[in-house]
Amino acid sequence: MKIKKLLILLLLSLNLGCSGTEERSTALINVFLVGTPGFFEEVGIEILGVEVKVTGTRGQDNAEAVYLPNLQARKQANLSTLVHTGQYLIGRGEFLAGAVIELKLDLGNDNYLIFGGERYVPRYIDGSAQKPVMPVSIPLDGGISHDIFIDFNTLRSILFTGGTQGEFLLAPDFRAFTSLNTGEIAGVIRPKGQNPQLQKSLILAIEGLDTLASTTQNVQGNFLLRGLVGEVSVLIFPLSNNFLPDTVNNVIVEPRRRKQLEEINLRPNP
Repeated sequence: MKIKKLLILLLLSLNLGCSGTEERSTALINVFLVGTPGFFEEVGIEILGVEVKVTGTRGQDNAEAVYLPNLQARKQANLSTLVHTGQYLIGRGEFLAGAVIELKLDLGNDNYLIFGGERYVPRYIDGSAQKPVMPVSIPLDGGISHDIFIDFNTLRSILFTGGTQGEFLLAPDFRAFTSLNTGEIAGVIRPKGQNPQLQKSLILAIEGLDTLASTTQNVQGNFLLRGLVGEVSVLIFPLSNNFLPDTVNNVIVEPRRRKQLEEINLRPNP
């Protein structure tokens, strides 16, 4: 009888051990969109889903792509609501531990821009622009949840052809990062004697000559630059001639940490 009980306990421990191994061998991925309207009052982008390609059992030679559909009722992300801490969930899924090596967005046709109070419908610059591909290298550790952010770069993604019959074109440009290996810069802009909602600024994170991230502030004047690490400079460009630009140099950003800047008071343009 004792031997039988020992065998049963042994089998139970083996089963429990296998279950734990299986759980640790998978990782949950949440894919979010972040971005900013940039120079526009509003930018709406329709997102149908995202394809996530991860390394297979033999590395990248048998990498597998899984399509995560956008399950939200409203598939149009308004970039005006994504400044500061705003984010839009595109999709989520469970994957084997390893690494994400590619992301491919599936964009729709229900897109719009508001500029100077006028509403425009941009067209894609070519057929491939509707399914932009981003090579990435994002490690996936088993047993934990990974938040992957896709940052829509308005400054590079929306083009204007110029001329009397000019039109806006969409040439989507994105970068991807995770919250596990990058940090953030937070701040608040207070134009003296002015409502921050009426004094919109473009805020850039610069490393050397490269722009790493851009955003605008929310109606309270708060801004958040995400997906950064190392030493950067923060440049503030008011979109009104009433105020002068400003710069905060030598800002150190550490992974998984938020660097809070001192309040920025824009100087009036004499």
